[in-house]
Amino acid sequence: MKNHTLYPVILFLLYTVHAPSQTLDTIYANDHQVVSLSFTNPIQKGMTGSPDFAFNFNREQAENLGLLQGEKDQESNLLVRTTTGNLYSFILAYRENLPQLHHFINPDQRLKNPFQQPSHSPADSIQKIHIGQEEQFTLLCTQLLQSKSSSHRSKHQKGIKVKLMDQEYHGDHVYMVYELKNSSTIPYKIGQFQLSKVLGSPKRKASYQELPITPLFEFQMPHQIGSGTSVRFVVVYPKFTLNAGQHLQVKVLEAQGSRNLTLKLR
Repeated sequence: MKNHTLYPVILFLLYTVHAPSQTLDTIYANDHQVVSLSFTNPIQKGMTGSPDFAFNFNREQAENLGLLQGEKDQESNLLVRTTTGNLYSFILAYRENLPQLHHFINPDQRLKNPFQQPSHSPADSIQKIHIGQEEQFTLLCTQLLQSKSSSHRSKHQKGIKVKLMDQEYHGDHVYMVYELKNSSTIPYKIGQFQLSKVLGSPKRKASYQELPITPLFEFQMPHQIGSGTSVRFVVVYPKFTLNAGQHLQVKVLEAQGSRNLTLKLR
């Protein structure tokens, strides 16, 4: 068994041995209904103590939702680790008639860290506030806009230029810094700004595909660019991979106009 598979098990054992007594919630499941568990943060790993209980989640792209089913047998347990490093543990039990089909898991239900030592100095006694995902996005986007970046690719047409200035991976997200410049005498109003995975060539319509990548967050995204001005902004996407023959494409369409650009990235 690989080390990264053993890690959550070892960590859970350390929590169990060293942590003070903590009451675990019981979640009931059966074999003819699906019980859903919704976490505040995406699930990184999840496992049950018995093969009679199955916990399924998206292993390709981290999501907040997990699905649970179980068969008649003795009680078991469920261990879940989120992308933020929090560990959750629940008792699993079979019940023919389920009292609840969906559980919203509160961050307060996580296992307490036994290695976090209490501080005695006034300065250290200030608790760190958990930064929400939107605040975290904003912080990183601000840093990217303040840092120096060099243009990767650009496309210019009818006085409008689109550039990819930077591309950074952070955890399960991709941060892409763009710049739009309007050198014309007419304001440019954005109708659509879309990043897509593209397979094939538009000349061969039968095999051509555009797969849009839905953004998670947009930072300082303009609606209109004035004449003679330029704007930089950041768009955050879920982490993605490109298959053989695929490349990225940015399509910028003008609202109620014909100044459209298509930037091929790779």
